[in-house]
Amino acid sequence: MLKPDKMGTLTDFGQIALKWDPKNLEIRTMSVEKTLEPLVLQVTTLVNTKGPSKKKKGKSKRASALVAAVEKATENFIQKGEQIAYENPDITQEMLTAVDEVKKTGDAMSIAAREFSEDPCSSLKRGNMVRAARNLLSAVTRLLILADMVDVHLLLKSLHIVEDDLNKLKNASSQDELMDNMRQFGRNAGELIKQAAKRQQELKDPQLRDDLAAARAMLKKHSTMLLTASKVYVRHPELDLAKVNRDFILKQVCDAVNTISDVAQGKSSQPTDIYSGAGELAAALDDFDEGIVMDPMTYSEKRSRQLLEERLESIISAAALMADADCTRDERRERIVAECNAVRQALQDLLSEYMSNVSNILIIIIFIPVTR
Repeated sequence: MLKPDKMGTLTDFGQIALKWDPKNLEIRTMSVEKTLEPLVLQVTTLVNTKGPSKKKKGKSKRASALVAAVEKATENFIQKGEQIAYENPDITQEMLTAVDEVKKTGDAMSIAAREFSEDPCSSLKRGNMVRAARNLLSAVTRLLILADMVDVHLLLKSLHIVEDDLNKLKNASSQDELMDNMRQFGRNAGELIKQAAKRQQELKDPQLRDDLAAARAMLKKHSTMLLTASKVYVRHPELDLAKVNRDFILKQVCDAVNTISDVAQGKSSQPTDIYSGAGELAAALDDFDEGIVMDPMTYSEKRSRQLLEERLESIISAAALMADADCTRDERRERIVAECNAVRQALQDLLSEYMSNVSNILIIIIFIPVTR
């Protein structure tokens, strides 16, 4: 896994390992739960089947039908498990072991259940069937959880590819190399976001779902900013602020990727302050971008104007530091100052537009009753 340090650098901790605890029966996804439900219902109904009411001994036709249904369901699980095993070489042996356990417990359940259906009044045979049913359900649950882990494994492999892309982006030394790496990162990050969204829908734990949703949003949001910040840094590696901003955004992307990894493995992420430390310019751009779009009816001349102006001044202050750097060329310094002034004017025009829209809406609200 790639773990960012405080400055956003990445370290390779080796290949992804899929951990499997055969004693762990925790069901984390709704699909496993729903797939298991019919078998649980069939087995429960069979276990609760009562013997003939007027005869001490006799055959139960209902029990025989339920036994056949359980046998059919078990066979379907075995076939699906074998298919998954051979389609995924990384986990073939573990899957086949789980399939063999389902076969063994399924055969034992079938024998015990048929003996019970022949003599439904026997408490001994009912007890044998109950124990066999528990073993079968445990084996099928393990098989389904392991099959679910195949999806986790594929997600982690996609994540590992994105981590490699981030290392390449970090080490890019030319604009052409950066753009090539960014295109590759964009494709792979998009695939990772798609797989993470699918996993998010499956998870039962609401906290893990929220963590995954937040990580997906952060990865998507900061990917575009990463390109901009990286282009500035590759063009001006001598600028300390350019490196600080690139590293800050890179760290946000790495944090998002690591959160996806943690959630995929069932670990809840620790809350972090995404605006702490370096990267003031990137954080200011984030804040301004979030606040600039609003419903005109919610605009407040006193509160909204002050907030947006303060956010813009944070951006301009950080840009001024770059303009004042000794290595900044005179013509670039003049362009930065000119663009800062232009942005200030654009914000004032936007705020005036907000006020105009609010006034027009109020006029319409006032005069509508009069015209009716």
